Amino acid sequence: MTAQELVAKVKNLPPVPHAALKLVSLLDLPAVSNTEVVQALRCDNVLTAKLLRACNSPYFGLAEPVGSVDQAVFILGHQQILHIVLTIAFGSAMVVALPGYAVEASELWRHSLVTATASEMIAKEFTDLNIELPVAFTVGLLHDIGKLVLGQTLTADLQVKIRRLIEHEHIARAEAEKIVLGTDHSEVGALLLQSWHLPDELVEAVANHHQPILTPKPRLSVVTHLADCVAHLAGSAPGWDGYAVRINNELVTSLAITPEQIEQMVANVRESSDRVDQFMSLA
Repeated sequence: MTAQELVAKVKNLPPVPHAALKLVSLLDLPAVSNTEVVQALRCDNVLTAKLLRACNSPYFGLAEPVGSVDQAVFILGHQQILHIVLTIAFGSAMVVALPGYAVEASELWRHSLVTATASEMIAKEFTDLNIELPVAFTVGLLHDIGKLVLGQTLTADLQVKIRRLIEHEHIARAEAEKIVLGTDHSEVGALLLQSWHLPDELVEAVANHHQPILTPKPRLSVVTHLADCVAHLAGSAPGWDGYAVRINNELVTSLAITPEQIEQMVANVRESSDRVDQFMSLA
């Protein structure tokens, strides 16, 4: 079974607003202006209304209410606007339960938001990787989107085979999927992003977030892999994914990461739970 066959079987994924996909595509540009962000959003009245409602929530504590996208981008900046828009656009798809993963409603969504938060933190700490913060947040949010496809398309028999490998062999979910299916949620998720014409950088990171690319130079998947592992260690691992969390040894060596640094990352992510809760409420 190929990733293409699995993606072709999907019938019920909630549609992602075109304006949100356009905003993500802007990440491929060397610099993004507020004007470009506003132009991408103003054509979608529903998304604009949800965005303004979020901007005027108590979380942001603005002195005056925001009445337009232009004003929202000017006050909060396009990085914060990207966070809000992606949360609104993809949240409705990820709050569903995934019985094939033993994942309750909202667990995948929380893990994705925690990973996005961790990804930003890591991009800030490892500045030599030259990863833009909006890019780090976005790929953290989308890294497991392939699970939505597999959650809809796998038969009960295939789900049982994968689960047995995870529970009895204590191997990672992606390894078990490869053994049973010949593909995994990373490859499927990358193909889905590719079908949405999202930047190659994001596609690479989703495709390789369990096997990060380190040579000839570290790719975005390095940040995504580390963020995913930190999110798991911080307690956001949904369903069976709590088994066999392993940070790639070559990555640890390449970035000279100490156990103390990992512990601090996990602690910082746990302390960000209020921010994650706020973003969850926007979906």
